[in-house]
Amino acid sequence: MTRTLSLLAEAQQLVGHNPFTLSDARSLEYLEEQAMGEEGLLIAELWEEALLVADDEARLYISGMI
Repeated sequence: MTRTLSLLAEAQQLVGHNPFTLSDARSLEYLEEQAMGEEGLLIAELWEEALLVADDEARLYISGMI
């Protein structure tokens, strides 16, 4: 089975959600854990952007990770 989206592309789609929810944050965390090398680093950089559009619940979750 071929993936149609890279992990980075999936992560970018999640961060595009407004508001970014707790479910989105957990999904982004999972994608970051699955990614390897440069892709993982690029996904990690998306957390700051996610924080800007996060709802209260997701913001607390993200703040606990940082």
